[in-house]
Amino acid sequence: MPDFLKEKPPLECNFLNAKECLNMLSEEEKELLVQHKTDLEFNAGEIIIKRGAVITNLLYVTEGLVKLEVLNDHKVSTLGLVQSHSFVGLICCFAFKNFDFTAVALENTKVSFIEIDVFEKFIKTNGSFSLALIKHMSGIANGLFHSMTRLSQKNIDGALSILLLDFAAIYKSPNFTVPVVRKELAEILGYSKESVINTLSKFNKEGILNVNDRKIEILDFKKLEQISVLG
Repeated sequence: MPDFLKEKPPLECNFLNAKECLNMLSEEEKELLVQHKTDLEFNAGEIIIKRGAVITNLLYVTEGLVKLEVLNDHKVSTLGLVQSHSFVGLICCFAFKNFDFTAVALENTKVSFIEIDVFEKFIKTNGSFSLALIKHMSGIANGLFHSMTRLSQKNIDGALSILLLDFAAIYKSPNFTVPVVRKELAEILGYSKESVINTLSKFNKEGILNVNDRKIEILDFKKLEQISVLG
């Protein structure tokens, strides 16, 4: 049995994460899920799901980091980052027959492909699981709304500060290696590569960060958080 199906969920919670949702399944349902999932590994930079592919599985990241990209008016934009123990694009998967996004591994990543027919069966027969999933999807949507509107109001200093703080939270450390090159970092933020390079250099000179190629050490969390709010 996979680790993410062994933990007990809390008794009361307004927003459950993906792992807690799956643990609302009965033991029999968990066994059925295991029988109808396929585990695959992807190297950094590999496409996990390509936009337009038929939706036959729901994706669950067991390890790694994934970037979601959407296409609007012939321009590719980053929708968000998906951490381990999270579903990939769950809020889109029940609305269309084809994936409306592309998922790319930012680092070596392990993904469980769960057959969507089995997942839909759980939704129809397990009310507790269905309610947990609705709460989970609502939480994701709420987070996306706030993230997108917040970034749209920031200059490059503020936007980059937010992303660096996100990476520190993802890796649970002030020291981390950014999983993308400067060009991709700029694409995530919607700014030019030059703007990102200049801002990192400025933060480095001001003692906010220690920057060594893709290795980042946050030296002044308080200052970086202040810039993320005011920038």
